[in-house]
Amino acid sequence: MKLGISGLFLKPAQVGGAEFTLRGLLVGLAQLPEVQPVVFLPPDLTPWLTEATGELRDRVQVVPVPIVQNRFVTEAMRIQRYAKDLNLDGLIYPNYFTPWRWSASIPVVTLIHDLNYAHFPQLFSATKRIWLNMAHRLTLMHADRTVTVSDFVRRDLARVYGMRPRSAPVTIANPVIWSRFTPTVAPQSPLTQPFILSVANHYQHKNLRTLLQAFQQLPPDLSAVHLVLVGQLPARLVGMRRDRCDDIPALVATLNLQGRVHVTGYISDAELGWYYQQASLFVYPSLFEGFGLSPVEAIGMGLPTLTTRCTAIPEATLHLAHYVDDPLSAAEFAERMALMLRDRPSFLPTPEAITQIRTTYDPVTIAQQYVALFKEISRKVYTRHRKGKASGQ
Repeated sequence: MKLGISGLFLKPAQVGGAEFTLRGLLVGLAQLPEVQPVVFLPPDLTPWLTEATGELRDRVQVVPVPIVQNRFVTEAMRIQRYAKDLNLDGLIYPNYFTPWRWSASIPVVTLIHDLNYAHFPQLFSATKRIWLNMAHRLTLMHADRTVTVSDFVRRDLARVYGMRPRSAPVTIANPVIWSRFTPTVAPQSPLTQPFILSVANHYQHKNLRTLLQAFQQLPPDLSAVHLVLVGQLPARLVGMRRDRCDDIPALVATLNLQGRVHVTGYISDAELGWYYQQASLFVYPSLFEGFGLSPVEAIGMGLPTLTTRCTAIPEATLHLAHYVDDPLSAAEFAERMALMLRDRPSFLPTPEAITQIRTTYDPVTIAQQYVALFKEISRKVYTRHRKGKASGQ
C-alpha cells in the first residue's frame, strides 16, 4: 500500500500537534513492511524529514513541492496530480483542509485536531474564523473519512456543524514517538533544585497564568521548588492572534518569581527528555485541548501528572493523571501541587499505567489504524464501483 501525506502545512516548531502527528505517522508507517509512505514537503524543509524519522528515513519517499501562493492553493493544484502520477493508494491531509477533488479514485483522509476557534473566537481574527468554518465543512463534505484525534473532537464536530458528513468521522489518536526523548541532553544551565515542569505553547487557553498564581501560593516549606515553563513564545506562534497571548515573562516579574520560574521557549526533544526525566511533578493547567499531548508524554515518561478535566484531556490521558476540579482556581492547584510534592511516590504512575500509555499511542499502533481505515474505504469504493457497473448493464 502506497500512502501519501501532505506536509505542505509544516512550519517546524510552530504548528504544534499537526507537526507531531505528521512525524508520528511517518515513523509508524515506515515500520510497516506492507506500506510505502510518501511525504510531500516544501523543498526547503526536506532536511526536516531526516530529523523527524532518523534511521527510518530511507523507508520514506519525499516529494519536494514548491509552495505557490500558499499551501492551500498548492495542495489543491498539485498534490492530486502527484498522487495520480505516483499511483498512490491513499492520501492523508494532516491539518484540517481537504482540497477540491478532481479525481475520486484515490481515497482521501483528513484530520481535524480541534475546534478552538468555535470555543475561543476572541483569540482568532474574523477572517480566520470564517476560513476555518468553511474548511472544516468542506472536509466533512469531501474527504472519504474525517479523522478526529479524540472522541471529544468528534462530538464537537457534530455539535458545532450539525451537518451530515460524507462519512461518519472516526477517532484515531495522535501517535507519540517516545524515542524523541532519548538520548537526553541537559540544558546549558541545568537546574539542581527540585522543579515542577509544564510544557505548553503560550496561548491564552493554556492557562499558564493560573499555574503561575498557584506556584506563588505554594507554602514556605516548598520555597526551594522551581517551576520550568517549556513551550513556544508568542512571537513564533501561528494560527491564533499573538496579541491575545499572555505575556508570561511579564507576569513572572509582576509576581516577583524571577528567581524561581524559568521560561525556556522552544527547546529540542533531547533537552525536553532531560526535563521529563528530572522533574518532580508535571502540571498542565490547560482549559481546552483537542487531544493534550504533553500530559500523555509526562505519564509515559513516569511523571506524577496534575492536569484538568477540560475537554479531551481525561480521554487522552486514559484517566491515568490526577485532575483538579476547578481549572481556574489557583488555590486548588497550589493545594494539589503541595500534596503531590510532599508525597511524590504515592502519585507516580504505575508501571502498568506507563505501559498502557506507551502502547496505546505507539506510532506503529496508530499507523495500523490508518492502514485499516484505508482498506475499509477501498472496499466501499470497490463495492460502489461494482454496483454502478451492474446497474448500468
